[in-house]
Amino acid sequence: MKTVQTVMMAVFALSLMILGACAARPEATPAAPPPGQTAAPGATKQAWEQDWERTLAEARKEGKIVVYTGYGAEWREALSAAMSRKYGITVEAMTGRSAEIAERVMREQKNRVFQADAIIVGSSQFLLTFQPGGVLQPMDKTLVLPEVIDPKAWWQGQLPWLDRDKTYFQFYDYVVPSLVTNSDMVKPGEIKSWKDLLNPKWKGQIVINDPTTSGSGQKLMTVFAYGIMDWDYVSALAKHEPVLQRDTRLMVEWIARGKYPMVLAPHTETAFEFAKAGAPLAFNNPAEGTYLTAGFGFVGQPKGSPQPNAGKVFINFLLSKEGQTLSSKATGHHSARADTPTDFLDQILVRQPGSKYISASDSKFTEQEIELKNRVVEIFKPLLK
Repeated sequence: MKTVQTVMMAVFALSLMILGACAARPEATPAAPPPGQTAAPGATKQAWEQDWERTLAEARKEGKIVVYTGYGAEWREALSAAMSRKYGITVEAMTGRSAEIAERVMREQKNRVFQADAIIVGSSQFLLTFQPGGVLQPMDKTLVLPEVIDPKAWWQGQLPWLDRDKTYFQFYDYVVPSLVTNSDMVKPGEIKSWKDLLNPKWKGQIVINDPTTSGSGQKLMTVFAYGIMDWDYVSALAKHEPVLQRDTRLMVEWIARGKYPMVLAPHTETAFEFAKAGAPLAFNNPAEGTYLTAGFGFVGQPKGSPQPNAGKVFINFLLSKEGQTLSSKATGHHSARADTPTDFLDQILVRQPGSKYISASDSKFTEQEIELKNRVVEIFKPLLK
């Protein structure tokens, strides 16, 4: 009997020791998941994950997002299919020219009949219309995915906001092939520097996309004056008797047929179209560099968005690596992200290490752009006949 009691007391004592050890052991804290990944079931979720899950739940209730954009069917279908597959959200897009979109947005804001959840157009409409009209809301709280708000994910290591209020975000920054030559008339390597255009043999032989009116020709001349070259060069180029042309197709056709040997600031898509059809066109970026543009590659969220959560999901997805890859493939434009693939792009449009570029969306440039444009017009206006 004593033996049985002794054994029972020993077991009881051992149980107390085990319980004490368990109580003394600190509870393990679940490790935070890597950026961009959701925490495992039961793990402590970070604030952004909780925000994202709440947003997704509400977005699925809203069911759709309405986007106003200058991009066409291929872009719309690529993003729409991905949003439907990943989140069960339908994308409805209204496409049109930037000016038309801006006019519609301003009318809706004035009448307080809101339809758009995201606006995707160029910087000009923002600077001329959206910013003065105060129609966009700050998006610093809209962007929540770690891979989107990580500055290292973007070119030059910073988030590409166009404005201090963080209402307009740039997602493209691609090289503009500003000089297209007829390869039968201009030898390879003959134009290595922009200064080579001032060779007397090219006097009266250079077509320029008319810099006296808004467009790529005016943009190139302002960039020349701002930092690629200088005002002396711009004035010298004007004295070289260039041919100013506004018909974007005709100017490329002239070069393709050999009427003139080169064109400055042509419509890129038109030049690519002729080149793919077999025209003897060569794309050049001289040593001093050229400029980068975003095209329609900006996104903003208007005030009064009827589907704000779906809009938030769409914008975060658009700016993710996956979204930017899809978008880039659909448009052929180089993403402002630093980690998207470029093997499917025409390499003349891709930023190259070591090359000099001026971003047409850079705040220091845009603050001076109106003054630069006015002077460019003064210099080239006498050439109009």
